[in-house]
Amino acid sequence: MLSSLNESQQLADKHIDGPMLILAGAGSGKTKTITTRLAYLISIGIDPASILTLTFTNKAAKEMQQRAFKLIDNMTYPPLLCTFHKFGLLFLKFNISVLGRKNNFVIIDTDDKKKILKSIDKETTTSILANEISKFKNSCMTPAQAKETSEDKLYSKISQVYELYEAYLLKNNLVDFDDLLLLTYNILKDNEQLARDTSNRYKYIMVDEYQDTNELQYKLLKVLCKEHNNICVVGDDDQSIYGWRGATIKNILTFSETFENTLTVKLE
Repeated sequence: MLSSLNESQQLADKHIDGPMLILAGAGSGKTKTITTRLAYLISIGIDPASILTLTFTNKAAKEMQQRAFKLIDNMTYPPLLCTFHKFGLLFLKFNISVLGRKNNFVIIDTDDKKKILKSIDKETTTSILANEISKFKNSCMTPAQAKETSEDKLYSKISQVYELYEAYLLKNNLVDFDDLLLLTYNILKDNEQLARDTSNRYKYIMVDEYQDTNELQYKLLKVLCKEHNNICVVGDDDQSIYGWRGATIKNILTFSETFENTLTVKLE
């Protein structure tokens, strides 16, 4: 399985326990490396149910699934390989009751979100409200915290709209795209035993395009690693394309400080 990999790729795939940062630019074979590593973990006897691989797009997840599963013989059930938000959705379906909410919640799209915001505030540009509220959520800020940090009239108004918007979602059992991760993180953060159980369930975590993670995704990964440090992230420290979504290149630059004894592998 590893014979088609070069020396650096083999080094990355043979590293099982402990944190690992794989720095990989375009054309360096990062997808081949991470998919082969997933197949290799299963081939050496690691339970597929204990492996969680996270990506940013459904297209990337589908491609990685196809490539990894071709390498695996006699797999009884596949490991969870999906986007961050799909993971959040699956988690909430089983655990949103912890928040006193029913699991028949409805996910609203961008148009629904803007209609709700327009009904709350007809004066402020709806796209501004939607973007700033999304930034608040991806920075793990509550409406109260947003109010406290408002430095001008506009942001004070946005924070008030944020509070009314959240109340509307709660009343109607709705969640927006950002809630899939924020509610998941809040549940894990505030429920020690559930956080331990979830971390123990996913003992081996891999993340693609790590340079594009934001603060919320970083905090979610930290709590998922509560019981172990078996996290492998792949990214390019020279680029981050999702700055508009709150991505921070700091996550990849400080990875070895966050997770002690990190093995760093560079794919040329």
